Amino acid sequence: MRVWGIASRENDDLVRRYVAQHGLTFPVLLDRDGAVNALYRQSPAFPTAAYPQDWIIGADGRVAYVHNGFEPDAMQAVLEAWLEAR
Repeated sequence: MRVWGIASRENDDLVRRYVAQHGLTFPVLLDRDGAVNALYRQSPAFPTAAYPQDWIIGADGRVAYVHNGFEPDAMQAVLEAWLEAR
């Protein structure tokens, strides 16, 4: 399983600080123009457009989890359930 973070329309330095602050060990890719964001239609998912928005997208491209905030325990539970089902 591969895990990547995607920072949409964010400043490189801000993303680096966020990764360091939260001790993230997976790559965080920069979606500078918002193309990935638009692909999954993230903007309408939460009317407040608050960030971070957590999305887990399976290898098949389907959205498995969406949350308007950083909830690592919830994300871990989703990933563990996905691994058990495989």
